[in-house]
Amino acid sequence: MNVPPTKAIHVPVADLRQLVTVLLQRVGLPPADADLIADLMIDTDLRGVFSHGTQTLHGYCRAFLTGQFNTSPDIRVVKETPVSGLVDGDGGLGHLATHKAARLAIQKTRATGLCLAVSRNHGHFGSAGKYVRMAVREGLIGFCVSGLLAREPEDTTVSAWAHSPLDNPPMSFGCPARDGYPVILDMCTSVVDEWDVESERFQMIFQAMPSAVFRSFGLRAMADFLAAGLGGMMLPGLRLEDRRYSGAYYGAFLWVLDPAVFVDPDAFTAEVDRTTALIRRLRPLPGYDRADLPGGPEWDREHAWALEGIPLGEHHQRSLEEIAAELGVAVPWRRT
Repeated sequence: MNVPPTKAIHVPVADLRQLVTVLLQRVGLPPADADLIADLMIDTDLRGVFSHGTQTLHGYCRAFLTGQFNTSPDIRVVKETPVSGLVDGDGGLGHLATHKAARLAIQKTRATGLCLAVSRNHGHFGSAGKYVRMAVREGLIGFCVSGLLAREPEDTTVSAWAHSPLDNPPMSFGCPARDGYPVILDMCTSVVDEWDVESERFQMIFQAMPSAVFRSFGLRAMADFLAAGLGGMMLPGLRLEDRRYSGAYYGAFLWVLDPAVFVDPDAFTAEVDRTTALIRRLRPLPGYDRADLPGGPEWDREHAWALEGIPLGEHHQRSLEEIAAELGVAVPWRRT
């Protein structure tokens, strides 16, 4: 679970964005692609979803340096109808292809009221929430989920569930608001982010709530079918043995809906406001000082940290410092 670090330095948004852009260019990305990825990563950090924001940059840079991702992908729409679109990521980082798919879905929704979009053949795309927020900022409802094909077990002599063949994909739903905060559910598909189902931690969770664990595995499978499956990642040319860029095994599924298809949009957003205000009047759960729906605390962080700077915990700092040193780039908080 992402929580603001208790011990952190606050880095101005512009400084952190510039660092990300420079590092991505150092590993070979064109300036426009580096700028877009930096913007999406910063958008994630501002919500406090550090695990899927700039904290991932160290791993991404190494993947580019080792040829796992395409530094100059030709991202294009390979199939479309008035209410759908399929975007091929050409082996690049998932942020680029999924952003293009989200923009396409928003554009088509403006004309038709609804669009389904799939991206494929790309790397990790970060958090799902940032693509949903693209739609929400334009008064639309959005959903996004990542996925990849179920993995074959490396050791067939162990239990079939010893290491889950299913990933734990990120998913997000979002509804626009009128005056209050948009409700953005940005989460993993599983109640347990654990690869080894024979571990003590997994067994404890499974014994406490087995039905939730089984539902989580079902959500994981559906995410993979909607994203990687509909993207055709099992087809010739995209399969593991055919793939040019080894890290490009992800896909994403998005749908975008205009509330006006069913109801007056102003009435809908007013109801979102009424509901979030009602929840805020409730007694907070133990350990919390306020009751909110998903999106409330993140909304506050986004506005506060845009002014105060993004808090980087010690691990987050070290991760960026290590890759920056390797690439010969000074980090803004260590400049003299």
